[in-house]
Amino acid sequence: MFKNDIYILKLDGVFMKHLFFPFFVLLVTTQVLAQNDDLILGNIRNDNAALYDLSDPLGINMEVNLWGFVKFPGRYRVPIKTSFLDLMSYSGGPTDESNLEEIRILRNGNDPEKKPEIIKLNYNDLLWGENVSTTQKLNPMLIPNDVVIVLQMRRYNFREDVSFYLPIITSLISITALIITLSNK
Repeated sequence: MFKNDIYILKLDGVFMKHLFFPFFVLLVTTQVLAQNDDLILGNIRNDNAALYDLSDPLGINMEVNLWGFVKFPGRYRVPIKTSFLDLMSYSGGPTDESNLEEIRILRNGNDPEKKPEIIKLNYNDLLWGENVSTTQKLNPMLIPNDVVIVLQMRRYNFREDVSFYLPIITSLISITALIITLSNK
């Protein structure tokens, strides 16, 4: 019985020397890379349906929808003379994933008597361009039931590649270390 106890201690020593480090690296990397970016950066994300009431209590108001990659998407009750940029400001602005080259406004989408119209806007140079265009940007006034759509633009993120490949590589290294350790006995 005493010999078995010594053998277990030796096996634990082998484990500690040869297998602990790869398993530790695997554990740490997967935990760090699995964290939510919103929590790390302190971003507040509202994933629930929302109605924001920014109406003028003494004036005429309308409701418009804002979909997509802005800080606070949802339905907005705003004064009748609200422009596109006003609505974007009310929503907290675009997120880092926003495609500002093709923002769309769907107008008359619910009216069967009128033909739906799509207005396309490009504000990409304001946030992402090196040289901001000096030409005047289109800033249309919104009308009731307009739907403003801000699409997503995927930008290359090295961290996403690392978070995919690193656990695979560390697992392969750990398995290789295990096989080598067991074959040396």
